[in-house]
Amino acid sequence: MQRTFSATPTSIYIDHNCWAGGVMLIRELLAVAGTLNAREVDLHAAAMFDVALVGPTLQPVRSFTGPPLLPERSLRNAKIAGVLVLPSFYGDVPTSPSLLRWIVRHYEAGGCVLASASGVRLLAATGLLDGHDATCNLADRRAIAAARPAVRLSPQSPLVVDGRLITAASITPTIDACAHLVKRFHGEKAALKFARYANSARQLADVGLASGHHEHGDVRIQAAQRYIEQHSCAGITPDDVARHIAMSQRNLARRFSAALSVTPVQYILRCRIEQAKRLLAKPSAGLRRVAIETGFSDEAVFRRAFKQVTGQAPSAWRTLLGN
Repeated sequence: MQRTFSATPTSIYIDHNCWAGGVMLIRELLAVAGTLNAREVDLHAAAMFDVALVGPTLQPVRSFTGPPLLPERSLRNAKIAGVLVLPSFYGDVPTSPSLLRWIVRHYEAGGCVLASASGVRLLAATGLLDGHDATCNLADRRAIAAARPAVRLSPQSPLVVDGRLITAASITPTIDACAHLVKRFHGEKAALKFARYANSARQLADVGLASGHHEHGDVRIQAAQRYIEQHSCAGITPDDVARHIAMSQRNLARRFSAALSVTPVQYILRCRIEQAKRLLAKPSAGLRRVAIETGFSDEAVFRRAFKQVTGQAPSAWRTLLGN
């Protein structure tokens, strides 16, 4: 069978005291994503992500519990990848100038950076998180806030996607971050298959509209987006959003449209439909239940709204997923 997907070059940085379990979990989850969609036992033929372990040199590194990990590439010869993963470390994280420059080069070349748990400290040390939203392990909050006060930390959030910067507070949301990467590079259908297989707790929650939609630079509108994404199914209106960010409705509508080319009402509806898609991915969820849980008055109204946003009926979208 020919390769079904164009594999995304992916680097996972490893160094002494990294968590080997987290490194291999991410690597193998990204491999599983390909086998689920290509139905191909040959991992190379099915690959969605071409993953390589990158170390400071080609010498083995000692994981924090002792077992060695062997880099396949070094900082010197590793190519710029579409995805760069910074795993968790025990104790201090590596912050050599050459490593920090290498991470920045990945991002400036257009790559995504995923940092997990204490890997967020390493990402913060590059300065790339300054002015961006991020989450972190609670134990790292003070250190990051003291060293990089410009980072907008939300440690209560398990996973935060701010454009091409993805931060996960612990290992469970790292699985959800892998689902996000599948969606970003290979589409929603592939991501939902992966999320169901991995029993992803959030089922792509809060990342459906986040990708690429928070990079416009209007901080007040970014705050409005976050509020909408968290409360869209609770019956909120543009007036609620305007009050939340202390802005008039007229100014909200003007700046929202300028930043996103949609109105607040349209964005609220899109967020509700994204949540509906996640619910529809569960075969046991009936349309009436999905309609109620996403804030629609009845099933007929939900059907019309779903078709308005997606161009197809909920049943057709569910069939596309194979449910």
